Amino acid sequence: MIKFFTSKARAFTVFIFALAYMSIFAISTLLVANIAKDEGTLILSILFMLAAIPFHWFGKKHPSLYLASIVLNAIATGFSVSAYYINIEIIPNITHAIAAMLPSVAILLIVYLMLQVFSKTKKVTVTVACILNAILTAGLMALWIMDGNTIFSLGFFCSLISFFFLCVFGITVNHNERSVLRDISFGGFGSFIIVTVV
Repeated sequence: MIKFFTSKARAFTVFIFALAYMSIFAISTLLVANIAKDEGTLILSILFMLAAIPFHWFGKKHPSLYLASIVLNAIATGFSVSAYYINIEIIPNITHAIAAMLPSVAILLIVYLMLQVFSKTKKVTVTVACILNAILTAGLMALWIMDGNTIFSLGFFCSLISFFFLCVFGITVNHNERSVLRDISFGGFGSFIIVTVV
């Protein structure tokens, strides 16, 4: 059924799932970084991502399975980032997470609102948003390197995640033949891989 949503409904779906993914990512990062004692969380993150593959694979026949794939990849991404904080012995808190998420969420919100009003200018909207997101990512990386603040590092990871959801906006909106959940699930795998590599 989700495959046949209108463009505006598809944009709303992508935005809501982007918020959910980023929230699950932040919560799992905070929980694991505050509880775990070693870097085994990186191995767990890979196991979570691998567990998501069969759900994504069979999601073509049963679209609701994509939900499990998305959630598992969000958790996997959080576990992966928590391994970094455990390694450097820094414990992020909820204030760090909220502040880190705000710039990326703001860009996603602007894209969503623009697509609601000017859906025919999708390419321009998503292209400009990707440029803004790239500037945000570069700026956060520079601040992270210079300052080492947890907000900047978490913000950097959030901006990487938002990039994939901007790609999903570009791919799925106005293309009713595509499964929006499948595209979001693919974005989850992309987010995990790039964040883990970084």
